[in-house]
Amino acid sequence: MPRSTRLAAALVAALATAAALASAAPAGVAFAGPSGAGAATQKQVVQLGDSYSAGNGTGSYEERSCYRSPRNYGSQVAASIGAAYVDRACSGGVVADILNPRDLGDAFTKSATYSVDPATYPDQQAEWFRRAQTERLCGVPAQPDFSYRYTFVAGAGVGSLYTGTVSCQLVVRPQIDAVTSSTDLVFLTMGGNDLGFSTIVTNCLIVRDPSSCRDTLESARAKAPSMMDRAKDALRAVEARSGGRAEIYLLSYPYLVNTESYGIPEAAPTYDAGAALNELQRYGDELQARGIAELNAEPGADRYHFVGTVKQTWGGHVHGLDPHVVADNSNAWLVPVGTPGRDVAEFVHPTQPGWDATAGALRTAVTG
Repeated sequence: MPRSTRLAAALVAALATAAALASAAPAGVAFAGPSGAGAATQKQVVQLGDSYSAGNGTGSYEERSCYRSPRNYGSQVAASIGAAYVDRACSGGVVADILNPRDLGDAFTKSATYSVDPATYPDQQAEWFRRAQTERLCGVPAQPDFSYRYTFVAGAGVGSLYTGTVSCQLVVRPQIDAVTSSTDLVFLTMGGNDLGFSTIVTNCLIVRDPSSCRDTLESARAKAPSMMDRAKDALRAVEARSGGRAEIYLLSYPYLVNTESYGIPEAAPTYDAGAALNELQRYGDELQARGIAELNAEPGADRYHFVGTVKQTWGGHVHGLDPHVVADNSNAWLVPVGTPGRDVAEFVHPTQPGWDATAGALRTAVTG
């Protein structure tokens, strides 16, 4: 199998996943902020969104399911203004994940044998299943909003010994659950995965097939208006969950390539993938800016902000990826596909200088 095809398959598989179910705290429980002196005045920041908010590419992670990083842009800005910070962004996230729980990764099975006296527990299966959950047979979730969904698969008893198997699915709670009436600021990026980010990267930057690239970009453009409608609904819900308190900052994405024009296939170009990709990214910014303006035009609404300066703080195209087969990515602030020592989920995501630049754009928007 050609190297480009192997990378394409790996990228599609990894960029479309992310990992982990549920929460140590039950639904509806507020995430605690600081207490004591100064707690009343300390700002409360919540980070939502996808991999361009979670931290993919920083190289430093709390876990490698959602790829949340203490060095992402939201954490940096929260620290610079002395705010408490909660990160609920997640790699692979789509707009629907703001409002709904999400399965992370594939389910796996775990088996165990417990002593379950049938005289005491006539329904041995039910008692075994209760004990499996109590003893956390599937494991301990890595984040407070992760949990496992247990599904009984099979079991059999021999006397007082019962052996059973469960399917374990890691799930993450709806991101909005982190927003409370104490939330002052919400930061997020969203929409890229709804439009097929990983497929765009695969077809336009790895396989470089002109027909597939064109179809993917045209499909993304067609999906963009309905994506923005869903995004507006999600942002309204976030604002309502905060009781009208939170200032909501939606950030744009950086340019993915370092050139305005790039023809594919490279040897005999028939399609300008660079021009089409850049046009799609600008169109996305226009839709998001318009959507934010429409939200602010609604009665009583004036707390929505679009941070469209991310591309400028990245120097325009300067720090995008070189799309050529033989590439010079010495100036890139995105992780090139195939970089040794990097996870596939980090490919085409900001390196630390990129995260720092995005933090700069947001910091100016928040404090300026």
